[in-house]
Amino acid sequence: MRETQKQIAMKINKTVKKIALGALAVFFLLFGILVYHIANARPVGSVENATIQISRIDFDQPFDSLSAIAVKKNLQSIPGVKSDIIVKRNVVVYFHDNTIADAKKVYDELMAKGNYKAERFLVPPSLAAKQVCPVMKKDSFKYKFSAFIQGIFN
Repeated sequence: MRETQKQIAMKINKTVKKIALGALAVFFLLFGILVYHIANARPVGSVENATIQISRIDFDQPFDSLSAIAVKKNLQSIPGVKSDIIVKRNVVVYFHDNTIADAKKVYDELMAKGNYKAERFLVPPSLAAKQVCPVMKKDSFKYKFSAFIQGIFN
């Protein structure tokens, strides 16, 4: 009877060791994948479409369907403005390439093309000074770990 308990204890011990070893192997595998992913991520400074900007114009009255189409057509005819134009109520949001035309130039050309009562939306200076993409806080462990891994491989 005593040997059977010893054999059972040894089998349990072997099973626990296998489970622990398997868990450790999975941990190192996932950690390796994480490090590989961080090491091969694009550098912080390189962003595709870095010249594409979003701007907004506020009009004094809401649009009907015909005037919304006219505003879209006038905006699309301005060089640098992309085809993604959103017209809601009395607000127009559009994307433009800021190397071709800045928001003021687009606004001035749009006002010259039609008899509109509108003003450009300007971001308050307090918001303009804030970091645009709050995906990772710079003082977080995730950010510091990612920067460390990229520093090793770059």
